[in-house]
Amino acid sequence: MTDRRAPGPDGGHLIGALSRFKSNSLGLISDLQRRFGGIARVKLGPYLVHQVTEPDLIKHVLQDNPGNYRRGRFYRGFNLFMGHGMLTTDGAEWQARRQVAQPFFQRARLESAAPVITECVQDLLDRWEGPAERGEVVDVVDDLMWLSMGVLSRVLFGVDLRERADELLPVVRFAIKAMIITGKVEQMLPRWVPTRYRRDLNRHQAVLNRVMDDVIARQRAAGDEDNLVAALLRAEHPETGRRWDDRAIRAELKTHFMAGHETTGCALAWTLYALAQHVDVRRRLTAELDEVLAGRTPTAEDLPKLTYLRQVVDESLRMYPPIWVFPRDTVDDDEIGGYHVPAGTTVLISPHAAHHNAEVWESPEAFDPERFCPASRSTERYRYLPFGGGARHCVGHRLALLELQLTVAMVAQRYRLDLAPGHQVVPTGLVSLRPKKGVPMRIAPVDRG
Repeated sequence: MTDRRAPGPDGGHLIGALSRFKSNSLGLISDLQRRFGGIARVKLGPYLVHQVTEPDLIKHVLQDNPGNYRRGRFYRGFNLFMGHGMLTTDGAEWQARRQVAQPFFQRARLESAAPVITECVQDLLDRWEGPAERGEVVDVVDDLMWLSMGVLSRVLFGVDLRERADELLPVVRFAIKAMIITGKVEQMLPRWVPTRYRRDLNRHQAVLNRVMDDVIARQRAAGDEDNLVAALLRAEHPETGRRWDDRAIRAELKTHFMAGHETTGCALAWTLYALAQHVDVRRRLTAELDEVLAGRTPTAEDLPKLTYLRQVVDESLRMYPPIWVFPRDTVDDDEIGGYHVPAGTTVLISPHAAHHNAEVWESPEAFDPERFCPASRSTERYRYLPFGGGARHCVGHRLALLELQLTVAMVAQRYRLDLAPGHQVVPTGLVSLRPKKGVPMRIAPVDRG
């Protein structure tokens, strides 16, 4: 095995690029990719990190040698709000959790749930009716989180958590910052130190736990229903044969809730923002919707005919992948791209940096749905990975794509959304790719005249 070190920035021997990662993580990963290419070596405080953005190198980590890469130190913060669930576990434990959830994400099952999604979207459209009539500006991010919260909870849990959105939305806003461990003082202090951050953390954790405990209790009272909660209550551990306890079930529910609705809500916000910024794209999409749907509510069966809609969604996920980075820790020494990657260090795979790689994508900073038209769509798997790849490919990707397409179609049919004048939308890398200062939009009815 080679002992060659991958290229990377010099200087900062004590903390490396940690301060820049804390202040502008997206800027750092983009700069590493531009300056050093498909693999770059960088220190983030005490941690040695290799960023990997070239398709063949990503394939090596996720597909060719996945046994050498595990959830690691950068996932410890996720336990704060997701517990010991499917996102943070490895090996047989992860496999057992995945097997319980997998049937609820099969294509046929999700397509049968499309009417639930369109009902939730209709509620959002009705919610916007007043602001649209008055020409008001609305920050759409929380409303889209509210929508995706309703879709996920109704489709998977058999309840509608929009009824508890006033409790849950503040939890989500706090959690997406708290779960990224950046070395801030309040994150590093022992749990028993009574800081304001610790009090807020405990309070938000308690809210989320209480809501999920209520979901479990409701399912027990309802009896044997066909949803994920019921399946978790019936599940047995493959090694011990024991039923999962409530803490393990709650961790799975928190994982699906936090990882599922928040990322989809972000993806919707970015897609509506992109349509507002590109009038020609919006006009072409509206023309396709008029031709195929003629004003009626879309169904799952309509989506294969709405090819430009899918291109718009795919391009939005390329430009603004909700999961902008995901780390893996090495078990043993490895060689990636001809460079030595030591055991016990971290490999950082960034869909955001990979999707903006000028060596892979032509004019990567341009929003161009034509790059996903059937004639030019690339078959190279790891150049485009909004939902990850390999065995850990996002279990919920089909639900996310279905919700994205149906929502964008219904919103574009009824409303024109324009960014509030003078507002600059800036992406920031938290757990997901969030608009730093929201996305305030002026909502107006579509003019059919």
